[in-house]
Amino acid sequence: MPPGRFRSPRTAKSIGTNRALLLCLRSPRIAALALFLFVLFSFRAINNLPASVSPEDQDANLLKSLGVPVGIELARDLDKMYGRDIFIDGIDRCERFRSSVPAKDRFVSAAGMYNTGTHVIFSYLDKYCELPGKDQTKVKNARDKLRKDAKIQEVMDSGILFETYWGKHKHVTDRGNVVTLPKYEGMPVDNLLPVVMIKDPFTWLSSMCRNPYNWLEGRHYLEDGTQCPNLVENDEPVPVNVIYSMRKDRAQRPDMKFDSLVHMYNQWYSEWHDAKFPRLIVRYEDLLLHPEEITNRVCTCAGGHWSPNHPFELVSQKAKKYGTGLEGALARYGNATKRIEDFTTANLEFAKRHLDQKLFKKFHYFLP
Repeated sequence: MPPGRFRSPRTAKSIGTNRALLLCLRSPRIAALALFLFVLFSFRAINNLPASVSPEDQDANLLKSLGVPVGIELARDLDKMYGRDIFIDGIDRCERFRSSVPAKDRFVSAAGMYNTGTHVIFSYLDKYCELPGKDQTKVKNARDKLRKDAKIQEVMDSGILFETYWGKHKHVTDRGNVVTLPKYEGMPVDNLLPVVMIKDPFTWLSSMCRNPYNWLEGRHYLEDGTQCPNLVENDEPVPVNVIYSMRKDRAQRPDMKFDSLVHMYNQWYSEWHDAKFPRLIVRYEDLLLHPEEITNRVCTCAGGHWSPNHPFELVSQKAKKYGTGLEGALARYGNATKRIEDFTTANLEFAKRHLDQKLFKKFHYFLP
């Protein structure tokens, strides 16, 4: 272009672009840097991301993502251990349940291994979830008649049940074969949506040591002070006996024996995971950190809605006499050290080697 001739913006831009391309061709380092910047800014533009997020904003976003009041240090620990995303297995089966069961006939119940939060999920659903087709006046009158200190605050007319018909801690293979209480006699199993609670197996193993329920050896360990978890001795797994017949007022399945407490966990949850009928499997940790969101999703799955005039409140009291309450649970389950502090090296390695990796990965738990 002759000197002094006016350059249009388009012409000037074209010349600048050509010079930049020539410079990139002469210098591989500049070319690599240019490519990196192009990809970075393109990604931010597509995802509408800010140029940068300050550490303060990151902490604020983390605290905002949780449904419970915690300090930032505990929030960071919880985020590292369990992430921020809620995971519910079986949510894709909700429509099948709603379309196949008339609203007035639907029931929802808690299920899960011992020490997995079944009391808590029942308490939240019972208080905040109203299922369609239920006589809410009748439900309210029944609730008013319940003593506040009643062990089970179940009102069957609400559709929210304390347990499955065959017992909330029992195997899914008992479905349709065992009815624990007369009040559940004749109720179709297909009308029930079980909400199965699952817990990080490492914290669950320690929970079973603190409160063994029907685990026979665990009761003895509490009495004589045996190391627990006690999974392996002399390179052999330590068998587990579960006595389902401890309560004579309930119909029970036969007692069972497992190769170890880890094998018991694997079998119980594998059976539920592989079940084809509508059911939800909810992480205990998600219920602990996002109780309102979990309650809402489960209720919506069954076609229910939030109970009016009931602003959400956390279950901060002990769900049962041996529970630790909300604050204690947050402190315990948000601590990676406490997660495995009860394990000897041999027991820890046994657990890592024998836990069902399909389940472990499916529910986003991590090996210590």
